Amino acid sequence: MENTQLQLIIWSLPILFMLHDLEEIIIVKPWQIKYRTKLSHAKLKPFNHFKLPESGAVAILIEFIILTIVALLASLYQTYLLWFAVDFVFIFHFFGHYVLSLVFKGYVPGLYTAIILLPLCLINIISFSSLLTPSWVKVIAICLITLLIFVLFFKALTKSITIFDKLLQYYSQKE
Repeated sequence: MENTQLQLIIWSLPILFMLHDLEEIIIVKPWQIKYRTKLSHAKLKPFNHFKLPESGAVAILIEFIILTIVALLASLYQTYLLWFAVDFVFIFHFFGHYVLSLVFKGYVPGLYTAIILLPLCLINIISFSSLLTPSWVKVIAICLITLLIFVLFFKALTKSITIFDKLLQYYSQKE
């Protein structure tokens, strides 16, 4: 694979992530308002952790920084295993939107980009698979470990949104 093509694939990860999360940032609040009655009766309340859109944006910024660091490491050191695992987690995340949509029986924020971006991320994974030198057992193990780390990280980040809310509210107080 040509270096320019490789760099494009590497740096597409944080770009595609931001496209997906921008859909969430922009749509969550209007979506919550539109479906407030349905959400109030739902057992599963998607995006309930988004109290202030700004707090969700802070969490997304933290995720974006991590993805950018992963892309930078892959780009500078030609180490692709972590990048591959993170792209795998990103693809896995899309399936969460599909399941939420089925449970909610309708559109949930992030669904459209999850549908549109899935083929691109799969092409990236397929392109990168030829560059991986470890055994596939190791690759799968790293992907599963990375998935577990991201699930735990996401849970911690979701809980910290309350802290971001308080910090942003404190900041907005008059002098």
